[in-house]
Amino acid sequence: MNVFLERIWKYKFHYLLAFLPLLVILLLKFIPFFIGIYMAFVDYKTFYGWFGSEWMGWANFKALFDMREFGNILTNTLAIKLSYLGVVGALSLLLAVALSGIRSDRLRNAFVVLFLIPYFIPSAVFADTAAYLLLPSQSILSGGGFFPLSDPAYFRAVVYLLETLKTCGIPVFLALTAIRAYRSRSLASGFRQTSSFYPAFRVLVAFLLIQLSTILSTDFELLNRLNNPIVYSVGDTVDTFGFRIGFMNANFSMGSALWVFQFAVQLAFTLIVYFLIRTWFVRDLFAEGTVQAPIKLSKTNESAGIESGLSSGKNALGILAASLYSAIVLFFLYFLFVHPFLHGDSGGPGLSDVFSAANFVGFLLLYGITTLIGLMIIIMLAYPLTVSKLPGRGLYKLLLLLALTIGTGGTLHEFMVYREMGMINTVLPLLFNGIIAITGVFVLKGTFNASYASLKLQAEQEGRGEMRAFFLLFIPKVWKPLLGLGVLNFVCLWNSYIHSIIYLSRIQYYPPIAKFAVLGNNVDIHQYPETLLQAGAIVSLPPVLLLLLLSRFLTSEVFLGASRRL
Repeated sequence: MNVFLERIWKYKFHYLLAFLPLLVILLLKFIPFFIGIYMAFVDYKTFYGWFGSEWMGWANFKALFDMREFGNILTNTLAIKLSYLGVVGALSLLLAVALSGIRSDRLRNAFVVLFLIPYFIPSAVFADTAAYLLLPSQSILSGGGFFPLSDPAYFRAVVYLLETLKTCGIPVFLALTAIRAYRSRSLASGFRQTSSFYPAFRVLVAFLLIQLSTILSTDFELLNRLNNPIVYSVGDTVDTFGFRIGFMNANFSMGSALWVFQFAVQLAFTLIVYFLIRTWFVRDLFAEGTVQAPIKLSKTNESAGIESGLSSGKNALGILAASLYSAIVLFFLYFLFVHPFLHGDSGGPGLSDVFSAANFVGFLLLYGITTLIGLMIIIMLAYPLTVSKLPGRGLYKLLLLLALTIGTGGTLHEFMVYREMGMINTVLPLLFNGIIAITGVFVLKGTFNASYASLKLQAEQEGRGEMRAFFLLFIPKVWKPLLGLGVLNFVCLWNSYIHSIIYLSRIQYYPPIAKFAVLGNNVDIHQYPETLLQAGAIVSLPPVLLLLLLSRFLTSEVFLGASRRL
């Protein structure tokens, strides 16, 4: 016991560092979480409150499982999720292998940046732009009045392709980084190895496993914009159905029961995936010497040595394959960022009626502050995980994985907690939901431990204090990936409209993306397409500019933090 207490005292700085963030998570996540579980077992009535409502036991779950829609939404969710994984996995493997054959670093990285741009476009903008391109009056595929988004036979295929186009850049970048690391290690060991398939395949398997940790979740904001009652039979998912019965129909108990079911399944998958990746794939994702390898790689002697082993045929095929996919991406980007401005004003509401400079700047500042607070929480939670023998480390990781599975807000029980606290129609729920990004904790821990664990151990053996190691070793080594995580967290906040619609009822308080969503609901895209697309382009500019300006901080490890949200 004395030895155990001595170890706790030795690492007291780690416990003190994590205390405040854990308290924040307890207040903002775990208390609403337990209320949500409780609501699933009662017949919740607003005027009776949480603890005055009648206890129902498992009746809500039985009623949920007996609903004819339940089997349909479960089938749709799994079909959309698994089909998307199959499509994005196959395409990413082909593109990564093709890109790895290109000799020019600059050209290869230009392709990677181009492939990543769709991810930085808000899902609402992406969906409305796609809907415009698929209109019978616009699409070469829609002759004779054919509109695939209103046809159950084609709706899912459109969703697979759109999700793949939006997110494919991330697994391509992950796989390409793994290929380069594999070749670098081979070159360092004296064997010239230009293999691409094996390292890319392993990383993509890990990427797909991470996706399976959210097996019952889809891109809600994309599907919510594309879905309509005509295609509910094939497009209604756990997320969209839960939002409809919970928030729109005010069936709080049934909505909570559905959420508990979704949470339980995804918690099991999250734990399984975590142990699989830790056992089999952690070296592929956090290989020593590959951390902080950004998108824009400068020409080095090492890269020159790798490229000298690439044939002219592979180079030509790589450029051809990447160019074909680039044409699809550029076609989409043209219709969002160029086409609506070339065709002038089509009438309808002006952009000044939708956005204001004060609104734009205000939310840039709010989300910037939220991101900074979130980064402080990430770094405070990640540092204790750099000590392999920290007492209670296993329980600590389990708590973080539980918080990770709970999610980042937008649930019924969190809405009701904020309502009871009088925070509706304030920006506080947006701030509180945005400061907790648990995936970044594991990314930062994995990034540091992959290359600098020996330095941490050396500092410990030399008797340097844990506080000293935190400020003079940990922070200097992780500030670049931490900044990259900040970029992605800011983009996630800026691009999401659902929290604003849940917590804010006054449109004048909406952030730009929520105002765009309202505009899309109120404006006929057939009549005023240019107005809608111009608004979408303006909303998309900040995240796209962040990608272009700060891409050197966006490493493959950083993008792992975004993989679970896809």
